[in-house]
Amino acid sequence: MSFAPLKYNYKLSVCLPAHRTHLWERLYRSIKSSVGEKYTWELILVGPNNPPPYFADKRNFKFLRDYGTPARCFQISTLLAEGELITWASDDGFYIENGLEQCIEMSDQIREQDIVIARHVEGQNHSGKAESLDFWKAWHHPTMRLPGIPEEYFCIMNGIMKTSYFRELGGIDCRYENYNMNLHDLAFRAQRNGSTMHFSEETVLNCDWNPNMGDHVPITEAHRDHDLPLFTQEMSKDQTNRIKIDLFNWTQQPPIWRRRFGNIE
Repeated sequence: MSFAPLKYNYKLSVCLPAHRTHLWERLYRSIKSSVGEKYTWELILVGPNNPPPYFADKRNFKFLRDYGTPARCFQISTLLAEGELITWASDDGFYIENGLEQCIEMSDQIREQDIVIARHVEGQNHSGKAESLDFWKAWHHPTMRLPGIPEEYFCIMNGIMKTSYFRELGGIDCRYENYNMNLHDLAFRAQRNGSTMHFSEETVLNCDWNPNMGDHVPITEAHRDHDLPLFTQEMSKDQTNRIKIDLFNWTQQPPIWRRRFGNIE
């Protein structure tokens, strides 16, 4: 079932779970520079911490408070999207000037069900270097050489696609705590449905990386102890008929992510 609004109010919706409020202004400004003047856009954040005063007068900014997992928060954010296209990021990242503009233009030239892989770099203090295109091949990563993943499939870390198609596929699987392995699952379901992946010409997003310290520890633990084992279990099975899932599967997850927030009420 399609879940598209009758009329889009923006060209692009940037959706993500977020809690690092001190980084949000940088993210917002980078989106503005990356989209340019030609297209309209909005930023949608869902997370536990209220936005800083900078956003009080930003009409293209939405925030909803939620204490759930990053996956749950992301899925909720996508339901608030009013953009023809949808993309996602991390609040420790910033977009490259004109990068999103080029991805939007590419999206307008491909089929409705095709997806643009917005290439990113990731490294401590934003020191990441551009990867070869092989990096986005599933089987480039040993943990993805599994029976349910064809060797020719590509992964998505950051993608741009039609919002209506994202919703038709059901978005991401919120059984995973983070939104990482379930983005790959989304990519595989799309390719199983006939979607083609197209690469951005250049790097679009630059993300920080600090897996062993501070607020990233719950993410590291969730990936190691829950998400990767679940992914391995699922992708070891036949995935032939797995294409569309329930868009509202986030409602089946707890409203509080205990791994980060403990026993708060």
